[in-house]
Amino acid sequence: MKSMILAAIALLALSSLVHAQELPRFDVETHCNTIASFGGNFSNMTYNGCIDIEQASYNGLKGRWSEVPAAVRRECIDIATFGGTGDYATLQGCIDMEMSAASNQSTFSFD
Repeated sequence: MKSMILAAIALLALSSLVHAQELPRFDVETHCNTIASFGGNFSNMTYNGCIDIEQASYNGLKGRWSEVPAAVRRECIDIATFGGTGDYATLQGCIDMEMSAASNQSTFSFD
């Protein structure tokens, strides 16, 4: 019994690791529909703009996803999915800022 539990935990951990290496699949249509319907009236212009932004962000992430450190991926996925279905524009922005900050650490001074 104990070995079955350990095997299940190991399988879940491996599954999470493999999944984290793939660019997540967000429900872009639902996200953009929510944005376009904000305020009560649906705006097709806003919806189409949202889809375009999400597509550009997704395309920008596809080619470099494997180069993003796992810790940054996990943190940014959590941020991009906070309170909703997730969006690639937020994911891309988070990754860009985290990667930039990693090579440009601030210092404190008592001037």
